[in-house]
Amino acid sequence: MSEKLTSEKNFAKRTMILLVMLIGMAGLTACTTDNSNPPDATVQDSPEKIYEDVAAENFEQVNISGNSKSIVIRRSESENFEFYNGDLNTAHTYTVHCDKKGEILNIEILMENPDEDNDILGSPIIDIPQKEFEEIVVAGDFRVISIHALDSDVLVHADNSSAVYLDLEAEYLTHNITLDGSASDSFNDVSIYFDKFPDNISMDLGLSRDAIINDPNDILKENGLESGSGEPIISINYAEKISIYSKE
Repeated sequence: MSEKLTSEKNFAKRTMILLVMLIGMAGLTACTTDNSNPPDATVQDSPEKIYEDVAAENFEQVNISGNSKSIVIRRSESENFEFYNGDLNTAHTYTVHCDKKGEILNIEILMENPDEDNDILGSPIIDIPQKEFEEIVVAGDFRVISIHALDSDVLVHADNSSAVYLDLEAEYLTHNITLDGSASDSFNDVSIYFDKFPDNISMDLGLSRDAIINDPNDILKENGLESGSGEPIISINYAEKISIYSKE
């Protein structure tokens, strides 16, 4: 079997796993429309590209915005930004706009008729090149944001009670992650998965009123992450619920 074919199959497999994770996060509020006709699952065997590749070049900052229901952003070994549509709902239509301004790359992901669709399975995938940027900023009307092991500082602004899923690998966790909410615009749900207990980070948790922390592995207590002095820092400002897990 060729390396290319193997890579394509692995990509499709990873995409399906990510989508299952997003569906789980959506919970019972995922769909209020009639989904009596399930989508054709075979379409996911080969996610379609929704925009041409964009060379990483010398960008220092990447800004991601838009109105798609959900996005998946993850590290790629490619030197290019790659854009895929991993949506289970084939009726959803997306467009991508990229604007280069000096050292800043602006990426906008738009979903057709988002206000008429309460199905939050919209899941375009952005593969971020495996290189260090000064900062990646996410500030769009995304209901679910899934981020996987990036090589740069990440800043996510709360919008429309969004949920955030962080899949973090201790080996690559060398940059700050900031989820920036406010009293009037907080994160609905934040889930953090470590592949193993990291020993070099600290956490700064700012909860909303009556918010809860779900920590079944006692990660905060046993590893001192909440009050640790290590770097990098995972900072969460104003979240209704924070769940922390370790896969080891």
